[in-house]
Amino acid sequence: MDQWTGVHRAFIIRAYYRNNDSISTAQRMFKKQFSIYQIPPTNVIKSWLRHFECTGSSQAGGSIARSSSIPQIFCTICNQCLSNEKNFSSSIK
Repeated sequence: MDQWTGVHRAFIIRAYYRNNDSISTAQRMFKKQFSIYQIPPTNVIKSWLRHFECTGSSQAGGSIARSSSIPQIFCTICNQCLSNEKNFSSSIK
């Protein structure tokens, strides 16, 4: 079972977009809001954001069917950009 509820995921996603796409700010707000010592790690938040951008949902698990192909196209482009970014970052080191 996932330790993070839908409320937690939605809060992080909303905080991320409201604070100039800052994961660290969203994490600080999360800690303050829920008074929880353990916060979702950056890689988990990035996963939630990709899922939200692809499906329009913060729910964990299966995807939501959409009548438009725009979310799928956006998701494909995002995933390509992320893989290119990882390749680029590793080649710089």
